[in-house]
Amino acid sequence: MPILRRTVGQIWVIILLCLGARSASAFALLGPFAPWMTAQLSFQDGYSIGGPMDIGQGYRWNVPVVTYGYDPSFLEYFGSNGVSAVDAAIQILNDLPAASSITLTNYLPFTLRMNYRAQAQGLVDLKSAALGLMIEQMGLTMPGRFVFCLRSFTNTADYTVISRNFDPESLAASSYINTLLYGYYVLYNPYYNIAYASPFVADPEQRAGGFSAIADYLSLAQVGRFYTGLTFDDVGGLRYLLSTNNVALENLLPGVTGSGTNASNYVMTALRPGVDKITFVRLSSDPLLGQFVPTTNQYVDSYITNNIVQHQTLQRVITKPDILFTGHYSGIQDWSRSGTGNWVNMGAPSNAGPGVIQPPIEINFNRLGSSMANMSASYPDTNPDPVFDLWGSFDGTTNPPVVYPATSTATNSTEFHLWLLPPNLYAYTSSGQGYYWNLQGQPNDLFQLQTSTNLSDWVNVTSITNLGGTFTYLDFIYSSTPQRYFRTIPQ
Repeated sequence: MPILRRTVGQIWVIILLCLGARSASAFALLGPFAPWMTAQLSFQDGYSIGGPMDIGQGYRWNVPVVTYGYDPSFLEYFGSNGVSAVDAAIQILNDLPAASSITLTNYLPFTLRMNYRAQAQGLVDLKSAALGLMIEQMGLTMPGRFVFCLRSFTNTADYTVISRNFDPESLAASSYINTLLYGYYVLYNPYYNIAYASPFVADPEQRAGGFSAIADYLSLAQVGRFYTGLTFDDVGGLRYLLSTNNVALENLLPGVTGSGTNASNYVMTALRPGVDKITFVRLSSDPLLGQFVPTTNQYVDSYITNNIVQHQTLQRVITKPDILFTGHYSGIQDWSRSGTGNWVNMGAPSNAGPGVIQPPIEINFNRLGSSMANMSASYPDTNPDPVFDLWGSFDGTTNPPVVYPATSTATNSTEFHLWLLPPNLYAYTSSGQGYYWNLQGQPNDLFQLQTSTNLSDWVNVTSITNLGGTFTYLDFIYSSTPQRYFRTIPQ
């Protein structure tokens, strides 16, 4: 891959080298963070569950059927509309042809659209978020984030940049994503000792269409945005991973055994081609027993011995979903999900991959609700800013968006969450302290959030309407911030 070394007096090299790239598309492969992918180089920044892999080091599923399901927390919060939204996202993946039959020109480079009514309501599309998170759990990561990566950094005059984006046709490193050319500049924050190769669309007139891959959705401002389908680059990345021409050393998943004539004689570790097609199947649940119904999946596994493709019949008994969708409260981020710690690196210890994606995986959609924040060092702040989004379901029609939680009109309780955070760490929950309590009342009852420094003189901060779900208040603590107390009282 190209390695760009920048020294004093060579600022122009960034754009010139980008313009020299001839490919017009790129995808990025996901895997566990390699040792050199440090926090100082901005890899462990909370946006991605892993780092960008090189060609030949990708991680993928090696079974043709992957199951998914919903736990009670998701069903309670999102209801049947939420299930339909996530099912629709998964259907987009199921509709994808086998890798050997994919024609990339059948897919558009830009499928991101805007629903302005949903934008005005501060809504994030549940279906699009589910699609982006599923693409991640299939082995792709953010091409816009990793089109340029810092490989080393001494100071802003001495660093090394590499590309971890690859053209779907040639598999060569590419500075393009969905036909748009990207450049970069290096940022350095001395306070946190973090450096970052910040990408941008080279043509100013095209920047509104940048970062269009579904794999990039997880790093965008998502309010009002939704996807109509997979993009050229997303499909190109999945085709590469699942291709039968992509051969890698792989283990079978835990719980996979021989079947039929291979019941007691089967190969566990071998060179394997891609499975060509993955189908996601929803695992049924028994409402009376409160558990999922086990199922057995039989399939033919292909592996290579002495340059000859062999086949064996295998079976997999599945007692719980490979991918479980949940709806728990998870701090101040829109979602959380399983990391790559369970993925198996078959290239270790010398290489960062290739590897196998393994269950169990949990994708959690945070119980988003109304929220406010005091981002000022002054006290008291009686004009906090709205900061959070709400989950919704919407598309390109004139139909009004569906707003979650599904139970908002029937509940008599709102979860109030208070987060105390250090300044400049808006995106991270791990650096703050969280407290919560329930506000009991009738639907649409009002509560007043108040603050005080002496438990005697209370100042109103904001009103809270009991809509069910959650209400979150973020309070940023500066060195000049006085000790303060908070309470909520009914109106």
